Amino acid sequence: MQKNSRGFTLIELIGAIVILAVIALIAFPAIISVLDSGQTKVDSATKDLVISATNKYVSEHVNDFPKKKGSGANDDDTSQNRTYTNGNITTTELMENGYLEPTVYNKNCEIQDDYVTVTSNTKRYFYEYKVVDTNGACKK
Repeated sequence: MQKNSRGFTLIELIGAIVILAVIALIAFPAIISVLDSGQTKVDSATKDLVISATNKYVSEHVNDFPKKKGSGANDDDTSQNRTYTNGNITTTELMENGYLEPTVYNKNCEIQDDYVTVTSNTKRYFYEYKVVDTNGACKK
């Protein structure tokens, strides 16, 4: 009787699966770490891009923003259909006015509800990016 030597034994297959499982257990945490690091960089770049767009917007609409910290724009002025109040400017307004591309978004949440608070002293403006997490999906 001839032995069929074409193929692998069950022990060989189980051994290969165990080796692959060990490799996966070692590699998985490293892959997750790289992905998280990449997402942090994307979030930071998105924040910088939104603040840069806000800076450009403020430089072109300097009279609409406070001259000192704590004072705000005129909330009753609806002549230009503004959506910001008291030095806040939304990312939606930046997109609608062409200062920010509508395709800019955070992987974990949309940025349409986010806003930038603009304050100033007598010499310069300050920008603070605020994330509005309406659905609990944002990780910031």
